[in-house]
Amino acid sequence: MAIEIVLVADPWPPFNIKIGSNQEGYIVDIARTVFEAHGHSVTYINVPWKRAISGTLSGQYTGAIGASKEDGKGLVFPDEELARNILSFYVRKDCQWQFEGSSSLANITIGVIDGYDYRKWLNDYIEKYACDEKRVQVVSGSNPLQQNLRKMLCKRIDVVVGNEAAIRYTAKEIEVIDSIKAAGYDLEQAYIYIAFSPVLPESSLLAQQLSNGIVKLRKSGQLKIILDRYGLLDWK
Repeated sequence: MAIEIVLVADPWPPFNIKIGSNQEGYIVDIARTVFEAHGHSVTYINVPWKRAISGTLSGQYTGAIGASKEDGKGLVFPDEELARNILSFYVRKDCQWQFEGSSSLANITIGVIDGYDYRKWLNDYIEKYACDEKRVQVVSGSNPLQQNLRKMLCKRIDVVVGNEAAIRYTAKEIEVIDSIKAAGYDLEQAYIYIAFSPVLPESSLLAQQLSNGIVKLRKSGQLKIILDRYGLLDWK
């Protein structure tokens, strides 16, 4: 039975990028390759991340691209992940600050994205200081990572927190890569998935088809071909 699959997320390159371009993101490419082989159709839509999660939970959308098991609680997850993510801390080139654990955040302003999973310790920090703009500033919308990078370069925030590949790709896209630098990492890993709606009857089937498909793409070498287009290596 052919299924019309609607996958949503805010832009998070190189995982999911510009709709309809020749590089929609490697996770979108993998989803299209796997599901179209089963006769399904895949539509990819950009919405703010919190709306992507709430809409997938309600069944408005089939799946959310880039969900972790923390920010995607309640969704149906496949066995196979599509990325492994650590937190990266980026600053302006002229900034001397370095991430050295949670205590090093005390005197700086971090920029984060509404609804994202930043690991429990940092999620708790964001919640604690959500109303203190000298410590935490939260953005949402269609291009939140671009917003945070521009805010940092305008010295409205000091640090952008997120996935390194996404930060660097976005910085190159808006031509500010030479104005930023890495200032440390939190090495706790989060696994990233396409997670499916708990109220749609086809979700368990799609999760299984995706898991099986990722394994087959890896064995056949087709996964490497997809990742090579983005200059990436297999996360495993």
